[in-house]
Amino acid sequence: MTRGLALPALVFIAILLGPGAAAAVACVCVDEPLEDRLDAADAAIVGRVVSVESSELRGAPQRLLTVEVDQRVKGGVEKTILVRSPEGTDCDVEIPRNRATGLLLTASPEGAWLASSCSVVDAGELVVAGGEPRGGPIKVVVGLVILGLVLLLAFVRLRRGSRPQLPGDPPGGRASRV
Repeated sequence: MTRGLALPALVFIAILLGPGAAAAVACVCVDEPLEDRLDAADAAIVGRVVSVESSELRGAPQRLLTVEVDQRVKGGVEKTILVRSPEGTDCDVEIPRNRATGLLLTASPEGAWLASSCSVVDAGELVVAGGEPRGGPIKVVVGLVILGLVLLLAFVRLRRGSRPQLPGDPPGGRASRV
């Protein structure tokens, strides 16, 4: 009779402890809006992982991700950076290579960039939350060139005294009122 009760008791205990035990080993991320997480980060980028290497730091396994930065959203980062991530834990950074991904980075005391699975965010959402528009200076220069050309054309027409023939104008210019 004791054996008959042991199996259901074990199943009941496993069901009760199952979700709690899974949560205890999972990587726990802060549930905050992206804007708050961006403010707390030392740097934020949209980039692509181009290589992954395994390494150790003080005996702890780590993953070294070489990331080509497509867009800086926050902080001063180079065009290509090395990001350290845990390896062999639930907080490993798992990013497909050559796919644009948003990363919220933390600077270590030694100056290395650190990330975990909680650091990975959608690239579009990250740019919307804090990114500066791409090509801003180029758009300003193009706008100034167009403005300059329009002003030059207006100045040339003013000097010549020529006016465009508009629909509804009488031939030979504006009619004078007597």
